[in-house]
Amino acid sequence: MSPAVLYPRFDHPAIEERYASWQSQMLLRAGGDIEFAVYDAEEPASFAAAGLESDHVLVVTDPLLLPPAKLVMRLRELLVHTPSVVAALPVSNEAENPIQRRAAAPYLTLRELQQVTSELQSRGADGEVVKWDGSDPAAYLCRTTWLETIDDPPRHALAGREVVISPADYVHRWSSLRGQTRTDLLARIAPEAKSILEFGCGEAPLGAALKQRQKCRVVGIEIDPRAAAIARKRIDDVYCGDAREIVALIREKFDWIIGGDIVEHLDEPWSFLADLRKVCAPGGHLLLSIPNIAHAAVVSDLLRGRFDYVYMGLTCVGHVRFFTKRTIEEMLSIAGWTVVEIAPQETVVTRGREELLAALTAARIPHSKEDLVPAGYYVVARNS
Repeated sequence: MSPAVLYPRFDHPAIEERYASWQSQMLLRAGGDIEFAVYDAEEPASFAAAGLESDHVLVVTDPLLLPPAKLVMRLRELLVHTPSVVAALPVSNEAENPIQRRAAAPYLTLRELQQVTSELQSRGADGEVVKWDGSDPAAYLCRTTWLETIDDPPRHALAGREVVISPADYVHRWSSLRGQTRTDLLARIAPEAKSILEFGCGEAPLGAALKQRQKCRVVGIEIDPRAAAIARKRIDDVYCGDAREIVALIREKFDWIIGGDIVEHLDEPWSFLADLRKVCAPGGHLLLSIPNIAHAAVVSDLLRGRFDYVYMGLTCVGHVRFFTKRTIEEMLSIAGWTVVEIAPQETVVTRGREELLAALTAARIPHSKEDLVPAGYYVVARNS
């Protein structure tokens, strides 16, 4: 009988998190006729395992992950060949336990990730037996009868026990979309700024860093109530809700207005950016970070019939508008801002990018490399 999959019950108000969970489940189910069951993250593992018919089960503890092909069957084979351990684990980019953390060849799209994981699996490697700590393993395969004896929640079941790690099976774990500290944006905000508005502030790590660096008032706008609650502990004020509606309610003006990878999530960013000028002081600045849909990795995917939405990045499922450098310039002009700078962001050199650039050059097809290379742009505009 095929192994089962135990997946944590998960819901979230934002489409990005919900889609990441749906995508993870879809990829796991693609492995064949798999028994699939959900569990509550805080319930004992024995409760979660009750009723499973399969002899082996892949326990997922992080709902936001991208598994490689055939992960369930490959980990079962490794576990069967290592009878002294209780579970088999993949490696991962974001693993809490450094023993499990591994780097892989760079990728920016799901197709590129699948290329990387397929090559790792084809090379193969011996499993590494280690004693597990209390970290969240993201996913592990174990015997169902063993899991039925565990009273701890599934994410803590492996603590203190020997497991085997497969270096040939790589799982991508997503970092927090709303908890990232944008040090790249911090460096572009004037140290003398006294009042700052950040729309889409998330948990406000950028605002906290600003307040630590300089004396200033920081106000945030965040649609996710959980992230907004954390942000309120870090900055001066937080509005929770749709930024498009909240801007009309704000009665103060700001030296700097910040939007890190947000405008592409708005269905009508042109009018929104125009409305922002009403809360920006004369001569004040707007700082945006916007992904580049013309990136060579995306174009390379499209030429192969692929455009895969993911949790975050160039093809984030929350994006409803897509921009190139030219359309960014047009958007700011329509909204009445004066462009000060549009600077390319550093990009990861991936296979898809390099293959496309080489093919275009070899075929002598006219193209603009400077537009295909940036992952996105830093935009600074002034309220004239």
